[in-house]
Amino acid sequence: MKAFSLVIAALALSAFSAQAADKAGIMEDYFPTTDGSLHTGAQVRSLLDAEALKEPLRKVSERITQIPKEEQAAFVNDFNAMQRPAYNAALWPDRKDYDEFIAAWEKTQIVPVTQVAVGLQKTEDGTWRVLSVTVDARTKRQIPLTISALRYDAEKNVWISNDGVLTPKEYSVPDTSVFGAQTGTEWSLQQETPLGSALKISLRVTRSTDGKYVYLAYTFDERATVTGNSIARGDYLLRFPIPTPGANVGKPGQR
Repeated sequence: MKAFSLVIAALALSAFSAQAADKAGIMEDYFPTTDGSLHTGAQVRSLLDAEALKEPLRKVSERITQIPKEEQAAFVNDFNAMQRPAYNAALWPDRKDYDEFIAAWEKTQIVPVTQVAVGLQKTEDGTWRVLSVTVDARTKRQIPLTISALRYDAEKNVWISNDGVLTPKEYSVPDTSVFGAQTGTEWSLQQETPLGSALKISLRVTRSTDGKYVYLAYTFDERATVTGNSIARGDYLLRFPIPTPGANVGKPGQR
């Protein structure tokens, strides 16, 4: 990754330095510096241990239709959201089966997809932008991330996109999440477009409660209003160590 490091250095040197009096609002809680300096992290994803979960999931699939639909939905939502499912006596009549399920679930790993670097920089119009660089998996070329097109208004605490304004709400997940407990803010935009589609954009910035990582999650989802078919979608989760790099691969409870 020597070439990647060289690009990081070049971007840092060319960044417009923020004045000491400039404040980036709540974003200063997540970025170590706001002068355009770049910090290395990784795009990450969760990877279930399919072999370990094979038998526990088989047992679950045999019983899930026997519980109320709302309880079925709760299990599916938790599992898909990488939240440790809560114990349900109807789903796991033998508590030992639940313990085996959780033991298999906890073998899920957090793995890096590609190296990334980000920084926060004030622009000439007074808003802030996320400087970013990563490596395209297909072309192997260094490119900016799509979050670099957003602008942050620190006074109003909103992100501005070409499609509209992303407004904030508090966000938190407990330690039952495969990524560990986190708190922060999620900015989102939902609207109908003139072309007959439904658009959802969100940017979430959180800090792990153990103080080890900052996470940036971005989602863009556009669907046809009538059919619900996907028109465009993109999402990624970025993780940056604070203050020093941690392991590239982690397990639940070992952030």
